[in-house]
Amino acid sequence: MSVSSMLRWDGRLQFRYGFYAVYAVVTILFGLGLSGLPASVRTDTLVMVLFADPGFLGFYFVGALVLFEKNEGVLHALVSSPLSADEYLVSKTLSLSFIATLGALVIALFVHGPGFHPVWFLLGLGLTAGLFVLVGFSAVARFDSLNAYFLTAIVYIVPLSLPLLDHFAVVESPLFYLFPTQASLVLIGAAFEATPAWELAYAVGYLVVGIGVAYVLARRAFERHIVRETERKPTAEVKRNRLLASRSFGPVATLAVTDLRNWVRDPLLLYIGFSPFLLGLLARFGVAPVDAAVDFVDLAAYSPELLAAFLFTPAGTLGFAAGFFMLEDREQGVLRALRSTPLTGRGYLAYRGAVFLGLAFCSTLVMVPLVDLGTLPLLPYIAIALVASLHTAVAGLLMASLAANTVEGVGVSKLLGFLIIAPVAAIALVGEPVQFLAGVLPPFWAAKATVAVLEGAALATVGGYLIIGVAVQVALIAVLLRLFLRRAD
Repeated sequence: MSVSSMLRWDGRLQFRYGFYAVYAVVTILFGLGLSGLPASVRTDTLVMVLFADPGFLGFYFVGALVLFEKNEGVLHALVSSPLSADEYLVSKTLSLSFIATLGALVIALFVHGPGFHPVWFLLGLGLTAGLFVLVGFSAVARFDSLNAYFLTAIVYIVPLSLPLLDHFAVVESPLFYLFPTQASLVLIGAAFEATPAWELAYAVGYLVVGIGVAYVLARRAFERHIVRETERKPTAEVKRNRLLASRSFGPVATLAVTDLRNWVRDPLLLYIGFSPFLLGLLARFGVAPVDAAVDFVDLAAYSPELLAAFLFTPAGTLGFAAGFFMLEDREQGVLRALRSTPLTGRGYLAYRGAVFLGLAFCSTLVMVPLVDLGTLPLLPYIAIALVASLHTAVAGLLMASLAANTVEGVGVSKLLGFLIIAPVAAIALVGEPVQFLAGVLPPFWAAKATVAVLEGAALATVGGYLIIGVAVQVALIAVLLRLFLRRAD
């Protein structure tokens, strides 16, 4: 199989699993969001988005593709074919870099117009996307599950993201030039502003060297973890049998015991459970120093909106976990097996909803005192937490209903953050009544109620926002429930 044949295969696979659709939606959302920013910060933020959009999405998408091909036996078939490791890696890098660069180009044209340097733009985006794809392949090659891959992803993503501190002048140091992603920011930024020749030479040269090193590591990972792997474990069947073997406990108890084992044994699930509180601590101790370090925005003036955003982190992360639970259970035949029990598919969803909504509500109650960005009276706080926790069901069902499998789930999950960021940004940056157009996004109403309480609005006004929020989310949950059950049949 040649590189051109592999490119066609990758293109069809990426299209089938919604990667192009996800990039299209992400591109539109980024474009709309960036166009609403003040001109003084728009270019710096655009450079950050152009750096992160192809980089992070390429990193996660290559992981999803490789795991799909491993679990379906595709990689084992490719290894025994004339396709070489070089052709495989080149195809993955080119196909994913193309999507990333195309999406970034549309964002730049929409937000900035055509007045940028195309050579530095294409070099910066193409090399950055290729770097992240190759790093992502090195990270995923040794794993057989998304859980393990996602858990280790932070080890790669955080160091590669550190130069953003220098980009926004939060921490300035020449040591950031040791990171290849500093070269990415320099080269992408050069498309929009004059850059010294020595920095351009550094950026191009260092990125080429970085890609060369990443390619060698990716090829070594291919040989070590894929070519030498001769047997594929039937993990899905093992999990299914283990679950069904526990049915003597009863269907609800079996699910509860299985979930408890998963949460205890799976480090990713533990990380997901604690991540809202880690973000809360980051806000508590990080917002003030960042506010003091930057001069282009007064974060203290947006404390109500920041609190509203952090208030949704438990629902967002737990909704992500719930969505993957449901996708895995559907893939492994658990839902089909439960039809022969008194629990049924609807009972399964009721159980999932009760567990995750309860966890989200309790976690949300902790967030306000944890982040320390404002104080809410007790009764409005409880009501807001209840409405905000409904987003757990919305996020989980969106993933489980729109995605056919966990690979598509990775793509859909990239959109979940916008459901929180977009309405909060509308409240912060757009005046009434235009901001109410963001009310089509379910988190808007609880976020609006939070800001209204902190600004001293009447309880009747706050209650009205929450009632609308409940109605919008319940209606959406009902639609998504029917869609999920239909896809499970």
